[in-house]
Amino acid sequence: MKTGLQLFFVILTILLITLYFITKSITTVHPLNLSIAAGREGGTYYQYAHNLAKRLEKNGFKVKIIQSAGSVENLALLKNKKADIGFVQGGCALEEDKKVLRSIASLYFEPLWLFYDADIKEISYLKQLKPLRVSIGEKGSGTQELLHTLFKVNALPTDTMQKLSTQNAYQAFKEGKLDAFFTVLSPTSPLIKTLLLDKALKVASLKRIPAYEENFSYLRAFTLTEGKLDLEKNIPDHTLHLLTTTAALVTRDDLDNSIVRYITKELTDAYRSSLFPSIKYVDIPMHPEAEKYLLKGESFLEKIFPYWIASNIDKLKYLLIPILTLLIPLFKGIFPLYKWRIRSKIYKWYDDLEEIEKENSHLDDAQKQEKLEQLLIEINEHLEVPSAYKGELYALKLHIDNLIVRLSRD
Repeated sequence: MKTGLQLFFVILTILLITLYFITKSITTVHPLNLSIAAGREGGTYYQYAHNLAKRLEKNGFKVKIIQSAGSVENLALLKNKKADIGFVQGGCALEEDKKVLRSIASLYFEPLWLFYDADIKEISYLKQLKPLRVSIGEKGSGTQELLHTLFKVNALPTDTMQKLSTQNAYQAFKEGKLDAFFTVLSPTSPLIKTLLLDKALKVASLKRIPAYEENFSYLRAFTLTEGKLDLEKNIPDHTLHLLTTTAALVTRDDLDNSIVRYITKELTDAYRSSLFPSIKYVDIPMHPEAEKYLLKGESFLEKIFPYWIASNIDKLKYLLIPILTLLIPLFKGIFPLYKWRIRSKIYKWYDDLEEIEKENSHLDDAQKQEKLEQLLIEINEHLEVPSAYKGELYALKLHIDNLIVRLSRD
C-alpha cells in the first residue's frame, strides 16, 4: 500500500507540473500594445483603423494608430516590426513583402480617380496627360505605386510628375499650379464628395479598362452610377467607369494566431456585406487563421464561450492525448487509495479491540466489558463512513458486541 501511495503522489506531481506548463504556454495574454499602420487622418484607412481600434480596446487591447503616407509606408512599417497590422492597397506589395506578410481580409474597393480641370478636353487615355501638370500621389502612398505601374505600360514618365497628397494636390489645383491629380480613395470618403461637387473639376472615365483588368490581377472594373453617392445632390452627376484596386488589412506572419482570428472576427462583425470582408481580391497570401474564420465563421466553442476562453480550449484539445495518458494511471490509483483510506478508518479500531481483549491481561472481565462499551460509544460518536462501507462498520460493531456478550457470560 505504501508503494502504491508513493506512485500516486509521483503521478499527481508530474500531472500538476505538466498542466502548469501547458496552461502557461497556451494562455493568450492580451498584448499591452497593438499598433495599426493607417493613412493620413481623415482618410478612409484612418477611419477604418479608428473604428477597429475602438472595438479592440473594448476587449482589453491598447491600440496605437500610426499615421502614414499610405500603403507603401505601411508595408515598410510592418516589415520593420513597427506596426502589427496595417492597411494596404492591392498591387503595392513586392515579392519580398509577400514572404513575411499575410492578408487578414480584403475590405473594400478603392477606385483610382483622375480629377482634371473642367476646361480641358475630355481625358479618356493616360497618354493625354503627357503635356499636363499632374500629381501622382505623395511618396509612400499606394496611389503613387499604382501610377508608376500604369505609367510604365503607357510609356509615360513619372519623374516629371508632382508628388503631392490628395489634399495638397487639390489645394495646388485651386491655386492654378496643377491641371490634374490622381488619388485612390473609397467612394464613401468625404473628400471624394467634396471633389465631385467642385464644378471646376471633371473625373476621367478611362477607356481600355478591361485591358488593364486582364493585365493586372489586382485591378477590377468599377462602375459608379449617377446619384449613387448622394441622390439629393446627384453625386456623381453622371455614370463613371473607373479602375479599382482593393484595400486589405495585412499583418506580419509572426503575429499570434488567436489575435489574428480575433481581429478577423471584429472586422466581420463591423463590416459584413455581400462582398467583404473577403479572402478574394488580395495579392498578399491569406493568413491561414483569418481564411479559416472567413470561410467557416465562429467555431462551436466560440459560440458558447468568450473568445479568449474558446481559443485556449481549442489549443488544449491538441494536448488531450498526453494529458489522458497521465490521467489514466492517476485515476487507477485514486480509487484503490480512496477505498483503503475509508477502510483504514474502520480497521484502526480493531487495534483497540485487540488490545482490550488480549493485551490488558491484568483487567478482569467486567473491566474489559466496560472498556469495550466505552469503545463502542466512541465509534458511534466519531466514526462516519460512506454508505457503501456501512457493512464493514456494522461488522466492527458486531464483533465488539459479540465480545461484550462473551465476557458477560464468563
